[in-house]
Amino acid sequence: MIGYTSLVPRRPSDIHKGDRGGVLIVGGCSMYRGAPLLAARGALRSGCGLAVVFSDECVCSAVASTLPEVIVHSGLSSSSREDIVGILNMWNPRMNCLVLGPGIGRSPEAGNVVRTVLEHWKKPLILDGDGLFWLAEHEENFERRKTLLLTPHEGEAERLLRAPLDSVRRAREESVRTIASRYGIALLKGPRTLIDDGMRCECVAEGNQALSIPGSGDVLSGAIAAFAAAGTPLFESACLGAFVHGRAGKGISQKKGIDGILASEVADALPSILRKMRVSLCETQTD
Repeated sequence: MIGYTSLVPRRPSDIHKGDRGGVLIVGGCSMYRGAPLLAARGALRSGCGLAVVFSDECVCSAVASTLPEVIVHSGLSSSSREDIVGILNMWNPRMNCLVLGPGIGRSPEAGNVVRTVLEHWKKPLILDGDGLFWLAEHEENFERRKTLLLTPHEGEAERLLRAPLDSVRRAREESVRTIASRYGIALLKGPRTLIDDGMRCECVAEGNQALSIPGSGDVLSGAIAAFAAAGTPLFESACLGAFVHGRAGKGISQKKGIDGILASEVADALPSILRKMRVSLCETQTD
């Protein structure tokens, strides 16, 4: 079992925002305007130094008015493959991890975006939401990569594996291993979140019913991206993200119960969890 506290990124006294790493979030559409916003909130609340949302104008307007700390770049669905590649190349020097798929939808334009980003982004990439739908649709054109993390829930795993949902639920360890062996690193969400890279599997049993809410997965993807952007390896970032996300949900539910919690509240609880982990780490080092 991994010691999660030891994975918390170090923050030297002379750190500046560029040292914290940058996260680029590609997703959103008119129906799902909040998903990229919640991913960005999760990333910023987990300590990243720069968060950029590349989406459509309606999403960018919502992000800019709600979370002004985020940089927005509009025109996603209307961009050609060449335009998307150009924007990726423009941001690449300042971005250390990309989150692809939150709220992107299932339009033909969304499929074009997902395929283009998967083909051209070589740094750590987290594929979430309908990004997983499009991967399942075009998996014949995909080669496994170590820099990719998939974050499916059981329903999305069902589609990726082309297996009945009951079989995924009965054999979660086998399911996450198959996904990891086929695509990259896999994080299978649930009360016992499983992270597998094809050789090792970590179980994080920190969450509870409070996290079964809209946008919870977006916050998780943003948190993982922040840790990866800070230089933590992607497998370890996924483990740390699942741990602090679960602890945040559990901590809120102890105060408010398991109903009515918002994903934004989970994101806003992440700094407190990380602070406690840093205090614990300092105490351990001084013993």
